[in-house]
Amino acid sequence: MRRPLTPLDLARRAFKLFAARPAVEQGSERFSYAEFGARTFRLVRALAARRIGRGDHVALLAFNTHEALLAYHAVPWSGATLVPLNPRLSEEEYAFFLAHCEAELLIVDAALLPKVADVRVSKWVIGEEFEARLADQSPASLSLPVDLDEDDVITVNYTSGTTSDPKGVMLTHRNVYLHALGLMYHLDLRPTSVYLHTLPMSHANGWGGVWAVTGAGATHVTTSETATEIVVRDVERHAVTHLSASPTVLRTLADPVTARRAPRPITVTLAGSPPHARFLADLMDLGYRPLHAYGLTETSPLVTFSDDTPDVRDHSVQERAETFARQGFESVTAGEVSVLDERGLPVPNDGETLGEVVVRGPTVMKGYFKNDAATRRALRGGWFHTGDIAVLHPDGRLQVRDRVSDIIVTGGERLSSVEVEGVLYLHPSVREAVVVGAPHATLGEAPIAFVSLHAGSNVEARDLVSFASSHLAAFKVPHDVRLLSDLPKNPNGKFLKHVLRAQARTVAG
Repeated sequence: MRRPLTPLDLARRAFKLFAARPAVEQGSERFSYAEFGARTFRLVRALAARRIGRGDHVALLAFNTHEALLAYHAVPWSGATLVPLNPRLSEEEYAFFLAHCEAELLIVDAALLPKVADVRVSKWVIGEEFEARLADQSPASLSLPVDLDEDDVITVNYTSGTTSDPKGVMLTHRNVYLHALGLMYHLDLRPTSVYLHTLPMSHANGWGGVWAVTGAGATHVTTSETATEIVVRDVERHAVTHLSASPTVLRTLADPVTARRAPRPITVTLAGSPPHARFLADLMDLGYRPLHAYGLTETSPLVTFSDDTPDVRDHSVQERAETFARQGFESVTAGEVSVLDERGLPVPNDGETLGEVVVRGPTVMKGYFKNDAATRRALRGGWFHTGDIAVLHPDGRLQVRDRVSDIIVTGGERLSSVEVEGVLYLHPSVREAVVVGAPHATLGEAPIAFVSLHAGSNVEARDLVSFASSHLAAFKVPHDVRLLSDLPKNPNGKFLKHVLRAQARTVAG
């Protein structure tokens, strides 16, 4: 019997099987799965009363709150497509994205309403108005939509802020259902698990956590604040067992000034900017279990995990950390992940030969919304082309070296900025490090490092150049190191290399 693959089935099962268990905790608020299910069905009916259904787009502009989590369950159940928007964008960007996605309705946090006040779209404001709409509807359970197709688009997630080439990633019910199963397996999510949403839900649907946690019958801990002290507080207050974020966001957990031992074993999933071995070792020494993953929004998103396999389990913390700094192996539901050279052939497992990471499998997006040209470029040749450059090690583990655009060509040699950054992170005074290419009269490009230091460090730039020289071939050593109090990052915690590259060009000029 054919039945659509959808994360709504995971929710349906959780509402029934885990009815009395805690579904969502936020501050002092608590909802059981029965209560969360009832709120989901109330919102589905409220959307239907507004004539929202299949083919419609409902935008969401909110922090990581229980109301936002509710929208991830109820909007797809109504048959509509959810369009999550990053709460840290500009008014101009919101106006563009809401027009581009053809939103019928915007569910918006009251604190963010001023940013979209002038946008002509119907708005439901989270707060008393929103709760009144729910209260007007029945909490009785609903069946899944009879016309639901697993290839229907469940979310449109924008990854580009440019109006000239908008990339709204269309993920299907099938995509995110299979991704959720993979996440449940690799994170070992159980009904007793407690998952803290430190990663913005608007970022690739919280890396799929919005549905995987529900599927496991585990507890969501939502919060509108992600400052380090808030994360530490919630980890202790809610007995958190799992959280996910980029290394730049989590780095303060291992910072010598702020580091605290984990109160219990906590699985920390990291993706985005590649974490370096020293950082992973520091987390492990503090009692965390780092799980390094890799993926893009276009792949739902996570397609590889650096699992704690038997071949490394008995190694030292430092040796295991060096292994876990690689992106690892294919997820059980990702399909095929490969690294191809410029001829389209697989690179050897030598840890040296560079190629592009490509993916083909059931979690790859349907395409970009209203951008056929970008879709064709990304899905050419039967693969999704990530634009990430990587090597394969003899043990089969994948390791991303750089973005195609971030490779530095110096004196004819191709240089990975990630490799140089990894060496800089070995220095105990380095808190953050980014390496970019700057114009050079004879070499074409030269590596320049931007570094921030741990509080109380008095290391000078020339000390770091000397340190790098003792670990790297001469052509890889940064020609200059610039010390900054903090490095620029985007709202999701990724380093803004284009900003630093512009600074490097200005200095070089």
